[in-house]
Amino acid sequence: MNRVIHSAVRRDLRRFEEALGALAPGDRERAAALGRAWDNFHFQLDHHHHGEHDIVWPALTSYGVDPGLLTQFDGEHELMAAALGETHEAMTLLRADPTAAHRDRALAGVRHLYSVTDSHLEHEERELEPVLHGGFLESPEAKVMEKQLRAGGLGRAATMLSWVSDDAGPEETRALRGMIPAPVRFLLVGVLGRRYRREVASAWR
Repeated sequence: MNRVIHSAVRRDLRRFEEALGALAPGDRERAAALGRAWDNFHFQLDHHHHGEHDIVWPALTSYGVDPGLLTQFDGEHELMAAALGETHEAMTLLRADPTAAHRDRALAGVRHLYSVTDSHLEHEERELEPVLHGGFLESPEAKVMEKQLRAGGLGRAATMLSWVSDDAGPEETRALRGMIPAPVRFLLVGVLGRRYRREVASAWR
């Protein structure tokens, strides 16, 4: 799931870059749609990193992962949080007043955010995936971690799963199908994910 979420983060940042590059100054309807998509992205990325710091890192520390490595990741998270905050401010201005200057500022913010985010995601994947697939996922620490990560209710789960499934590639789709039974996917994405499709996915169609 970690790799699936990373793929969704990269995908959305590419979408924002393309959409902002094509946004005509004064197009309030399009700016509003991108604003709704941004609200979801901002929440998902922020929630993911808080979940890593508060839940995943303690589980990995208990399993024996070097705390120094996790401190490096937290430092990268701080850089990403700063870039996310700057871009959020730019997107808020764009939503209120879609001028060329606000569009260009938002576009520059998205590009910078992609740069620092992709660098961190690559580092995390390189260092942690051998650990995750080398026994951690079957460990008692992982079972406790997974239970904590699932907390939050069906509504949050539906939005998150709808988001990562939206235009997912073949590898990510296979992974989701392998992790989540079809009836559960139907409930979360097909039924409870209607709001995501209406308010967020529609921005990319």
